[in-house]
Amino acid sequence: MDFKTMLQLPVLNTNEVLKILQEIADIERKKEKPQMPQVTISTHSGGASGFFVNYDSEKNVVLLCDIYDRKAQFQYLETLSISSISMSNINKYGYLLSDGKIPFTPEDDEIPTLLQLKKEINYLEIELKEVFDKKVTIVYEFEENPENLDKYYISKIVDLLKETLSKIAEDNLAKEAFTESISTVKFTLGKEIKTTLEEETLSITLDTTKGLKSFPTSKKLQDLIEKEL
Repeated sequence: MDFKTMLQLPVLNTNEVLKILQEIADIERKKEKPQMPQVTISTHSGGASGFFVNYDSEKNVVLLCDIYDRKAQFQYLETLSISSISMSNINKYGYLLSDGKIPFTPEDDEIPTLLQLKKEINYLEIELKEVFDKKVTIVYEFEENPENLDKYYISKIVDLLKETLSKIAEDNLAKEAFTESISTVKFTLGKEIKTTLEEETLSITLDTTKGLKSFPTSKKLQDLIEKEL
């Protein structure tokens, strides 16, 4: 992140910063080699530094971890006593801190090829057939030469669909309704989150105006889909 980019960042209160740090931590912890945010948190009576691991808004507690001489160190801080938060190791997450004003740019090794995308969709169809005991076709109309960012989003949508539809299948009533009503799931990128069901085709539009920050959670997408059943 360069200096000009930093000038686009808005002022955030500490609760907003903690929620964003949690988003970053949730993304990183799924990776093979996670790079968790490094933070220094000042409180009214002192402070602490370490890798941000978790934030519980109900308990009002933040968990920081670190390793010294191969020994793990854990620090639990009450958020009500926080006066300031300093962060580093989050350069690629400027889009979260800026509420979408700074464009999201995936790493080169995170961008799949068209062949990889087709394989991912095919694997998802195989898994759904096993889960729902029915062939469910996944449709996305690829442009001849889609932008790298679009290819990245499509890959993330496939992951989101896998998680969401698996949760629907865990509920017997929802699973039965889905099986009876849907044979095709069609998704597109757009400027809003929207679902419609017509002639056994579930159409899903996902908002990308603020990058991944605009994506719904699997719970929210699940609720939208189940309302169509």
